[in-house]
Amino acid sequence: MKMRVAFFTCLLSLALWLPALAEMKDFAKFKIEVPAGWTTEVDGDTVGIIAPDKSAAISVTVAASEGATPEAIAKDLSEAFKGSAPEKSDDVYVFTFKNESGVDSVGVVAGLGDGKQVAVVTITGEHADVEKILNSLEEK
Repeated sequence: MKMRVAFFTCLLSLALWLPALAEMKDFAKFKIEVPAGWTTEVDGDTVGIIAPDKSAAISVTVAASEGATPEAIAKDLSEAFKGSAPEKSDDVYVFTFKNESGVDSVGVVAGLGDGKQVAVVTITGEHADVEKILNSLEEK
């Protein structure tokens, strides 16, 4: 009986601890949930989010669109990165490319709010947390 109580106490402790494994981080133009162990780096309008084992990285840039459409920005970026032609998926444009190290990457471009800003997200490599991180992205 003591072993069961200890086991369930451990499970309860783990259940209470799990939500603390990720933290909502507030940046200048957006918020995003960053799992424990992942690091962030800010460079101007760009935030880099890097996996603890360096297997994946996400960069998020929110900047003025300067009159360009998300489609045009996606086309320009895909050409610059020698990537695939952007495809529209819902309200975003997605293209694939290989980064300078030859790692498979994905670019996503979306218009924000009033259309005067655009978000450019790049995902390089693979990690189980990437989808959860991207789904937590909130525009300010």
